[in-house]
Amino acid sequence: MVTATALSTPVPAPSRPAGSRPRSRRAVTVSAVAAVVLLLVGGALTWAGAAQRGEGGFFTTPTARLVTATSALVTDEIDIGARRPANPSFDVGDLARVRIRATSDRPDDAIFIGIGPSRQVDEYLRGTTYDEMASYGVNPFEVTYRRSSGRGRPAQAEAQHFWVASTTGTGGRSLEWDKRGGAWTAVAMNADGHPGIDLTADLGLRFGFLLPLGIGLLAGGVLLAAATTTVGRRARRTRPPHHNIGIGLTKRSTA
Repeated sequence: MVTATALSTPVPAPSRPAGSRPRSRRAVTVSAVAAVVLLLVGGALTWAGAAQRGEGGFFTTPTARLVTATSALVTDEIDIGARRPANPSFDVGDLARVRIRATSDRPDDAIFIGIGPSRQVDEYLRGTTYDEMASYGVNPFEVTYRRSSGRGRPAQAEAQHFWVASTTGTGGRSLEWDKRGGAWTAVAMNADGHPGIDLTADLGLRFGFLLPLGIGLLAGGVLLAAATTTVGRRARRTRPPHHNIGIGLTKRSTA
């Protein structure tokens, strides 16, 4: 008795240039990872932007009571990078906006809050006694001070012309400022300069880029993920087929 059995042996089609498929797979993998990163970062920034809106447009510290027997409370120098020569229109105010809110615990006292160039603020307060806010704690909002001593009394703050942002009056006061390149100092004091300050205050920051940048990164991540998926599918469809060659074998057997 004779039995014939057909065996199939896969024989690949002519191969593509060496290394082309591994490079293609690596490119798809890198694109997929980049898409995930864009989606994660974009999602985080979008969430932060939405949270900022929910907070009234500012991330705000808890309120703190600021008390001194001196004539003024002064922040440490706020040093912001100068404008770059290649981009003179660059304004870090596009990145962050500052808000200072304060209320005097003595309702009849008019208070003044202002931000000015550090050099001119130093000249204005020279010879007076004031407390400089040397360090801050955010949660809870706590401040430590460094005192500068003098014998004089500062002139009326509102009459000075170097302030880039200021507010004065009784009751709750709010000041907003778009940060600019340079060295700046914020000052809180009684409007007429008399010593003895008792304030409740908080500090807020608004980052205008969070929501638009987050949405942009999310959109970029979605587009990159879609493109990566399309390229991956095409790569799978264009894989070279395998050809089967049948080989007939004959086996003899005896009864």
